[in-house]
Amino acid sequence: MLHRIPFLRLFLFFTAGIVIRWYWTVPIFILSILLFVSVGCFILSFVPKLNRQYRFRFLFGIGLACLLFATAVFITQNSIKKTEWNISKQNYLYQAIITDEPANKPKTRMCKIRITKAEEIIHPAVAGKKAIIYIPVDSLSHTLVAGDCLIFYGQLEPPVLPYLKKQSVAATGFIRKNQWTKLSDSHSAFSVRLKALSVRRPLLHRLQQIIPDPSSYAIAAALMFGYRSEMDADLMQAFRNIGAAHILAISGTHFAILFGACYFLLSKAVGNSRKGRRLQQEILLPIAWGFAFLTGFSPSVVRAVVMLTIWGVGDMFGRRAFTLNTVAVAAFFMLLLNPFYLFDIGFQLSFSAVVFIIVLNPYLMKLYESRNPALRYLWNLTCVSISAQTGVLPLSVYYFHQFPIIFLLANLCLLPLVSVVLYLIPVSMLLHSLVSGATWLVYPLNQVLGFFISITQTLDQFSYSSINNLYIGDLDLITLSVAVVLTCFLFIKKRAVYLYLLIITVVVLLL
Repeated sequence: MLHRIPFLRLFLFFTAGIVIRWYWTVPIFILSILLFVSVGCFILSFVPKLNRQYRFRFLFGIGLACLLFATAVFITQNSIKKTEWNISKQNYLYQAIITDEPANKPKTRMCKIRITKAEEIIHPAVAGKKAIIYIPVDSLSHTLVAGDCLIFYGQLEPPVLPYLKKQSVAATGFIRKNQWTKLSDSHSAFSVRLKALSVRRPLLHRLQQIIPDPSSYAIAAALMFGYRSEMDADLMQAFRNIGAAHILAISGTHFAILFGACYFLLSKAVGNSRKGRRLQQEILLPIAWGFAFLTGFSPSVVRAVVMLTIWGVGDMFGRRAFTLNTVAVAAFFMLLLNPFYLFDIGFQLSFSAVVFIIVLNPYLMKLYESRNPALRYLWNLTCVSISAQTGVLPLSVYYFHQFPIIFLLANLCLLPLVSVVLYLIPVSMLLHSLVSGATWLVYPLNQVLGFFISITQTLDQFSYSSINNLYIGDLDLITLSVAVVLTCFLFIKKRAVYLYLLIITVVVLLL
């Protein structure tokens, strides 16, 4: 099976290097040996006498595996160094750039920053490192946006929460009211992400003008632009309780909704010939990357747009299937760019969901077939929801300590509304800009968003909407994941060996 998914093997070797270096230090002499073996295997694999013999085909594979493993260890080591904080616990003067839109907390504003300058004594050790600072809420802190340059005086310390280090955060700290100031004439180096956030900001402002209700605006901003800083904590928890939190994170579902319609219209306009398909993708792919640009390139968005790009290029040449190899390509290059993506919850959830949709969904679809378009749509939605929820089940229990029982009902109710909202938002924003003050033009959008929230809150009020207080450790996560995989194999292959293995796994899990 693995020979059909070549990039999956590359991904596995690369991931192994990241995981091993995260938990253990790999001595330099081992890396040297791996590189020596890699070069040696590459040379031997191109020797004519050996190259023509089938039994020596493994040489190139071993060389590539060693090279990928060593590369992963090396770039992970560099990423870990960026999170080290060995500064003494005392106040210093820092200059930094805000790298993301500040998030509102009960009494503070949380700012993700990158340190650009510091006092001479510590500057070499802290320059370029990422940190999170908390600033008291006041009229000045409310003016802060991504890209602003700050000068502050305070004490930064290594983060207490381990997951922050996995987000490349080296330090955190609270900065008092009179211990910081914003530079009005700061000029930071060009950043694609900061430019994206600056372009998104006026769009969010216009969206807020046409959606006065804070909760409705927060949902619209999350669905359309991936902006969740305004999301109320209780409302966010309600989405988690009913198994619909993934709806608020821009992913393949959103791309399928937005670009599915565009693809359909373009196919009707230019046809499905080879030349027509090429023209379709030449139009759609820049739009897709532009949409990803506006959302700030979150892991789930990058995964979706990379997969869409791979599919689009394949579509130009008449190959239209999403495969595990496509997923592996997207994951591999994302980890090559940033190995800490592997520990990002959004990365794990999105890839787990899409893998199970690719593997499990076709077999679920075969259980029922209907000529009725409405029933076929509902069954397709049901199968996709079950496949995705199966994939994220272990991670959902591990990270959120709950399992949503009514996830299927929630998805069947909310996903069709997501499609409506995603189509109405750009139309409403365009009409409002053309006909200023015509509030009736955005009335449908506000009503649908209100209905969307009502359904969420109603489902959340069910007494048994979710099973809570499920706490498992790392080994339990692995065991539960194996149990889920074996269950899927049992359903697909229907072999007794998978049943026996599943029983053993469940016994181990319950011990």
